[in-house]
Amino acid sequence: MTYPRLFVLLICASLVGGLISWQLTRRMLGPVAAPTTPTAAAAAPGGAPGGAQGAAASTGPMDSVALTAEVTRLRGVAPSASVAMADVGFHVANLWFAGQAGNWPLANYYFSEARNHIRWLIRINPMPKGPDGQPVDLQGIFDGIDTSTFKEMKDTIDMKDKTRFPAVYRQMLETCYSCHKSVGRPYLRPQIPAVAPQPIINLNPDADWPK
Repeated sequence: MTYPRLFVLLICASLVGGLISWQLTRRMLGPVAAPTTPTAAAAAPGGAPGGAQGAAASTGPMDSVALTAEVTRLRGVAPSASVAMADVGFHVANLWFAGQAGNWPLANYYFSEARNHIRWLIRINPMPKGPDGQPVDLQGIFDGIDTSTFKEMKDTIDMKDKTRFPAVYRQMLETCYSCHKSVGRPYLRPQIPAVAPQPIINLNPDADWPK
């Protein structure tokens, strides 16, 4: 018998053996139950814990009561504006040290993160109340800052202008403070940071470790 014919016979024997084994297993185990849907699990006694969670897991449309409950829950777990603002302060402080070190890729990263977290802040609370109790349009204020001092900072980073950087950074802090005052928080007075808040990051642009 040649090797090709032997190889074909072995494959056929394996397939037939596997088919027989599969049929025997099906007969011994019986029919397999259909998987339980999230809706059925929530409705059945002893199903998934938490009726509200089971209702939320349903793929069907939510009624007005369930929708209101879900919105209330999401509001309870959503971060406050102060969380986003703390992130902005963290990145802006790191930006100062990256620019002073002339590490422009790192400075661009911190600047971009600060800018993105301001956008996040605006999404959380787009119309906070001002000192007079009237809503303040944060998006409108940020649009003005973003096209003026923030643009100057971005241009300074792109030009790698270490001489110009300190003055542009100060001007950026001043415009940020004007926003603080517009929403009735003049006590949030920024300053040039004295200590880098993220010491684990090497600011040296010529660092060669880790490889």
